[in-house]
Amino acid sequence: MKEFETTYPDDNYTVHVGHGIFKETLNLYTSRYEDVFYIIDENVHHAFKTTALKDIEDPVITRPGEAAKTAEAFIGIVESLLERGIKRSSLVVVIGGGAAGDAGGFAAAVTLRGVDFIQVPTTLLAHDSAIGGKTAINSRHGKNLIGAFHRPSGVIYDLDFLSTLPESEILSGFGEVYKHALLDSEKAARDLMEQTAHGVKAADLEDSLIKGIRTKMRYVTEDEFESGSRKYLNLGHTLGHAIEYEYKIQHGHAVMLGLYAMMFISNEQSESRIFDLESHHTYFSNLGYPMELLGTLDPGRMLKHMKHDKKNISDASVGFILMDKDFEPFFTEISTDEMVKYIGALKESL
Repeated sequence: MKEFETTYPDDNYTVHVGHGIFKETLNLYTSRYEDVFYIIDENVHHAFKTTALKDIEDPVITRPGEAAKTAEAFIGIVESLLERGIKRSSLVVVIGGGAAGDAGGFAAAVTLRGVDFIQVPTTLLAHDSAIGGKTAINSRHGKNLIGAFHRPSGVIYDLDFLSTLPESEILSGFGEVYKHALLDSEKAARDLMEQTAHGVKAADLEDSLIKGIRTKMRYVTEDEFESGSRKYLNLGHTLGHAIEYEYKIQHGHAVMLGLYAMMFISNEQSESRIFDLESHHTYFSNLGYPMELLGTLDPGRMLKHMKHDKKNISDASVGFILMDKDFEPFFTEISTDEMVKYIGALKESL
């Protein structure tokens, strides 16, 4: 098992990563509390209720995926915790993918004005979302617009939970893995492309997941509340969230399309070939990402969704993360007129 400690001035927590570590590591936390309440994704509970989760009684079951992040589903989670008698001194353990982690973490943040919670991510995607203390649900206006910062007391990432993931979930999680590689270095991204040129397998990604966790922890500990460099973790997400919300596709698939758009706009703004778009398009397509959707984007509708992004400063522009000639991320504001033109040019380039 590998362990990584955050480096905040206080209230730090540990991220535990390994195979078969769930029960023993969880017990280190639950033994400190008189009352422990479990929030578990429906699909995860179905897959592991007779094995890893067999000793958990009366859990709160969330709807699978983004359905857990509706206002109605969220209130159901909170009411279920209150019905079971949760106290300020209780511990909440959230077991599931990114959506369950977001909704369950937000429930812990607001129930009784905040209780301790543990994240137990069970997907590739959740290696990213479980770290950093961002919790949220969706609004009818866009993704993750209702939420709070609430640090977990610990993160237990048992890689054995990945064994039941379908290919689509592996691809979704890989979107964030690839994003972290881009933020790490040009070489890291290139090496990952070569490693996965013939397909993505969860069993082959342990080292990449650990590197991604380290990258995520570096950004969140130096800028917890996203006033500066933590914004870089939104690489590919501004347009990606708009695509996800409009087309109702999986998060990581939309992020990968958003990353390709980021590459296109980075090249356009710098008037140089930072990214080889043709090779990236071929790579993403061969892995199974729906690149054809980029050719159907409606600039007006995409702009409408992006206007609700939390990074926006002005009504006349969209906050966006790009990369420069030195392969360094940076935050910029792109005017709404420019953004419409970029999306139009992106469509024409395909």
